[in-house]
Amino acid sequence: MIPVAPIAGGTILLNADLIEAIESDPDTVIVLANGRRMVVTDDPQTLVHHISRARAAVLAAAQDVAPRGNATVVPLRPAKGQS
Repeated sequence: MIPVAPIAGGTILLNADLIEAIESDPDTVIVLANGRRMVVTDDPQTLVHHISRARAAVLAAAQDVAPRGNATVVPLRPAKGQS
């Protein structure tokens, strides 16, 4: 989630994964994956910075829970041809 400031005022948290494009002509417009457009007061560089930090945080968290190589993997069901 990243903070964005809609043109109407206030701040909302937006799921960065839903952002398809950021336009700047002259207002900054965020285009979402569902086609919805949101005019914000943030400049595009700030939005890209927030998105980069949010994605880096997700990758860092995933690294913390990555298998360490010392665990035994137990399949939920036997592979075909095995009982």
